Amino acid sequence: MHIVVTARDFSTVEPGHAALLRAAGHTVADHSALGLGAGADPAQVAALAADADAVIAGLEPYPEAVLAACPKLKMISRRGIGYDSVDTAACRARGVTLARTFGAVEGAVAEQVLAYILYFARRLDAQNSLMQAGQWRRIQTPGAKTRTLGLLGFGGIGKQIALRAAPFGMRVLYSCRHPQPEWDAQYGVEYCPAERLPAECDYLSVNVPLTDETHGLCDAAFFARMKPGSVFINIARGPVMDAAALRAALDSGHLRGAAVDVYDREPCTDSPLVGCPAALLTPHTASYTTENFEAMNRIAARNVLDWYAGRLPPANRVV
Repeated sequence: MHIVVTARDFSTVEPGHAALLRAAGHTVADHSALGLGAGADPAQVAALAADADAVIAGLEPYPEAVLAACPKLKMISRRGIGYDSVDTAACRARGVTLARTFGAVEGAVAEQVLAYILYFARRLDAQNSLMQAGQWRRIQTPGAKTRTLGLLGFGGIGKQIALRAAPFGMRVLYSCRHPQPEWDAQYGVEYCPAERLPAECDYLSVNVPLTDETHGLCDAAFFARMKPGSVFINIARGPVMDAAALRAALDSGHLRGAAVDVYDREPCTDSPLVGCPAALLTPHTASYTTENFEAMNRIAARNVLDWYAGRLPPANRVV
């Protein structure tokens, strides 16, 4: 089997995973040093993967046109858990299996959400700046204890956020399409209907996949429903929110802050949120820890081998 790697930094972080594929008797064309990502040209992706039986993909696009240009392709191993960059309908039509690295990403992303919350809860950055400037000026901050965290979407990431928020003494509300009563005790959460959630929370984290239903979900009307003085967090996908509407809600003072890790187009240096003092912006790094990146690469490689052997874990299979 010929395996093409288009996921950036697949081998620059840990070359052993490509070696694992070769040791299993497969040929590997490793293009991870090209640094492709969400903004990659589909034509370039198609040219790289044209003769692949399987690919290991990052955020670079695999629409119908790319799949059509890869007639041998039978398997896409997506490094990550989101798969909006892949045309799933085209995969089904062409008999292409799509897998993801389920179980590797969630903890690291949840960790970053808690870092965002603590940033706004305690503002150590502002306190440090004053001290470094020679000023002894105490800042009273709202803290996290007893504050309400809302989780819009309660998949693997939402559950991991809840588990980490509970020790901080936060009340955690969640909203999803299929709530389960046993989750209350298991994760220390309470169910709240989606239409009520924005008004109930001091911090609201969006953790939904990008679909036709969630595209533009967090618009001006959504931000207007949020509790005055609350903080909005988006680690899902950029198009889930209207960045201009979020900037307006921050500039007006209705929202106290926002933490954003994802954007409509990536790389992104011209977001409407750039220059807003109430916005904390990071370059899609929620899953980008040393331990997690190594784990995602390992599972992405293992998914290819497991698929070839007919034992791909059901939880890792999307199509």
